[in-house]
Amino acid sequence: MSTHEVPARQGRALRVDRGQALRIINTFGHQVVDFWAFDARDLSIHLSMEHTRASLSRLTPRAGDILVDNRREPMLEFESDTSPGVHDTVIAACDPARYAKLGCAPGHASCADNLHRALEALGLAVAGTPASFNLWMNIPVHPTGELEWRETVSKPGDSVVFRALTDCVMVMSACPQDIIPINAGRPVSAHYSILA
Repeated sequence: MSTHEVPARQGRALRVDRGQALRIINTFGHQVVDFWAFDARDLSIHLSMEHTRASLSRLTPRAGDILVDNRREPMLEFESDTSPGVHDTVIAACDPARYAKLGCAPGHASCADNLHRALEALGLAVAGTPASFNLWMNIPVHPTGELEWRETVSKPGDSVVFRALTDCVMVMSACPQDIIPINAGRPVSAHYSILA
């Protein structure tokens, strides 16, 4: 089993056949990885955070859960999670507009751009940017409904595994956010491997 890098501030896309699994590793422990999955036969069908929340009646999936697509059909099994299980399904992937509003110069890397560039590397394209499953992103929801932006609580080497229930294209972005504290202010690389 070979391990591959998702370089800091970049994205990677790969095809994962039905029955195969993708392990994503938080190599240094403090890196958020935005994650997407698309149906390999029809990229308009994608992993849907809003439909998965409705299916699970929970904000955040847990190991053993089935994640569904935007037709409410099973797409992935969230097979395992060695971290404390703190992830986010609410916050939109960062994009150029987000960094402009944070006062960054044009050209700051973003997860939305990483998604599209990673797909382009496979000769693929999608029209929009679906909501991402923000792995290890720590956004507590307080009883008042307010959100808080915190650093991850995972440890170096923590990993998650997604088992494909259909032929998929999966995409990861090592989130480049360096303005707010979600990546401890210093984005780094993550790693992944394909499991049979």
